[in-house]
Amino acid sequence: MTSIPIGAPIWSDALTSDLAADVPFYEQLFGWASMDAGEDFGHYTTFGIPDGSAGPGRPVTGVMPCPPGMEPSRIWNLQFRVADCDAATEQARGLGGTVVAEPQDVGGMLRFAMLNDPNGASFGLVEAKETGTGFGAWGEPNSVSWVEYRVDGVPAEAMRFYADLLGWNVNTPPWEDASNPKPYAAVSAAGQEREFGGCHAAEGWELDLPSQWNVMVAVEDADRMCERAVELGGSVAAEPMDVPGLRIAGIATPTGTIVGIQSFRAWE
Repeated sequence: MTSIPIGAPIWSDALTSDLAADVPFYEQLFGWASMDAGEDFGHYTTFGIPDGSAGPGRPVTGVMPCPPGMEPSRIWNLQFRVADCDAATEQARGLGGTVVAEPQDVGGMLRFAMLNDPNGASFGLVEAKETGTGFGAWGEPNSVSWVEYRVDGVPAEAMRFYADLLGWNVNTPPWEDASNPKPYAAVSAAGQEREFGGCHAAEGWELDLPSQWNVMVAVEDADRMCERAVELGGSVAAEPMDVPGLRIAGIATPTGTIVGIQSFRAWE
């Protein structure tokens, strides 16, 4: 149904307390176009990289107003592709996960569920039912390029739940210090060499934060994007810093939703 491998990230989105504030922020910051699905779909708004076609172009993420009784997203939600949402949801439950929202259909496009892993981190499962469901761009400027998990513990152990559920490969990258008792864990979908994310052990101020997935958008210049976010009414949630091969930062929308950015690295 879609070229996104089983087990890989298929979509990311957020709930906002002010759609009218966040939509133009994203459009002006990343150069995205948007399309509102209308009242029947809760004004779910899809962002895309314009490509001359009708609609928002190649889809990259989505946002919608908070339904009554729900809180706005602090970070972007992250979903992974599965072949059978119902079966995967039950498997996740058996592996120690907690089901937050039971499997449900979204039109004829997909079936999804929301869960928490054994460490309490939120994630979703999506069964695609239509061609083209999910990300239309990945790993290029102004598209999602990486997903990063933070845990107060050993990264490989935290990823075991996902490896059992989604068939991931979990590897220690060559740049990691062999003496590190909590080495970085890089992850990829079964049968795929290209890594889409990883997990690092929390340190310093991160120890006070819960385990969670963070979505990273590739940009040409992380420092300039932080400046631009402030100019547009957002803020800098995490100042730019260097990590192996990358420069990363965190920005917040006018309503406070945080998204990671990383200076662009071409995939080889």
